[in-house]
Amino acid sequence: MSDSNKHAAKEPFVRIAKNGLPSAKRAIGVRAASLLAALILCSIYILIVGRGEVSLGNAFSQMWNGTFGIPGNVRSMRIMMWDTAVYAAKLLCVAVALAPAFKMKFWNIGAEGQIVMGGLATAIIMHDFGSLPKPLMLILMIVVCVICGAVWGVIPAVFKAYWGTNETLFTLMMNYVAMKIMDYFYNMWKGKLSALPTFPKETWLPSLFDHSYGWNIVIFVVLAILMFFYLKKTKQGYEIAVVGDSANTARYAGINVRRVIIRTMAISGAICGLCGGLTVAAQNHSIAYSAEAVHTVTSGYGFTAIIVAWLANFNTLGMILISLLIQFLEKGTGQLGNSFPAFAVGAGNVMIGIVLFCIIGGAFFLNYRLVFRSKKQPKEKVKTEVRDTDA
Repeated sequence: MSDSNKHAAKEPFVRIAKNGLPSAKRAIGVRAASLLAALILCSIYILIVGRGEVSLGNAFSQMWNGTFGIPGNVRSMRIMMWDTAVYAAKLLCVAVALAPAFKMKFWNIGAEGQIVMGGLATAIIMHDFGSLPKPLMLILMIVVCVICGAVWGVIPAVFKAYWGTNETLFTLMMNYVAMKIMDYFYNMWKGKLSALPTFPKETWLPSLFDHSYGWNIVIFVVLAILMFFYLKKTKQGYEIAVVGDSANTARYAGINVRRVIIRTMAISGAICGLCGGLTVAAQNHSIAYSAEAVHTVTSGYGFTAIIVAWLANFNTLGMILISLLIQFLEKGTGQLGNSFPAFAVGAGNVMIGIVLFCIIGGAFFLNYRLVFRSKKQPKEKVKTEVRDTDA
């Protein structure tokens, strides 16, 4: 058997090859195809689960109503749009916080704990220092929530930078430590009451657009814009990218890798802490026991934001649209389950999984391609074999 035949025999039927940098036209086309595939699969799923009793029009209209309100009903639209905006902004903020760490290849799975520590620090100010002049109290709330979140992010960064510990496990375990600290304060403040009441209204953030959480939406969107320019246009953003590509290359280029790791995680933790602080001061106005997942400071957004950051390829402006899409899926499928008994919460989660699977699949085919084994050998090899035989 010739060498070329041996090579062909060893070649796998299909292999994965990395694409070059995709063009803007190709990127748009692949993402559009992913969304179209998700729409088709969700439509088929609705018809199967609904068993003909639920039309596609009714299903998608209920999803729209659950996210943006009933068209023509001003009150419904206003309530639902504000609710969607504030939760999408919160998800956006956490994803923005994770972006620099993930771009540096530091897998920060501890956003939940960093949010909790920022929220708890703000709650302590609201509970114990509510008698301070409001401007001073608000400044103190912002400062302490940022510092506590940053400290909670720096601790695993120091261990990673100096002793090479596994940041994934470290940050994940710190989530549970933060939650138990919050549980301690919650139970201490609650005492014999059935639940911890909201903090005095004098300690809340002032209203913006007739809502105290209006500040959250504005601040979190501004943070996304600032982070975009920080990562793209600044020296520190360039250092983050170099360290993420290769720590050894960064050291050879004279970059202090330890300093970059610690600084980046301080920024990531500080933004998470700010998210927790504003959630307590402007949205929840209290804290809750960690077992009450729906009412806690985080509500699982620290983990959901990982999906947002990854799908947006760490582009913080793209995260705005991804955050809205995630909220549309969560609220829309929730409304679908309330309107049609066939679509329980589990059925709605399947639809979310279908959409995310298609989007992730699109991202895969944007960066990679499948190469199938060719049945025909290249002409040059065939000619070479003929010459060898003649000889």
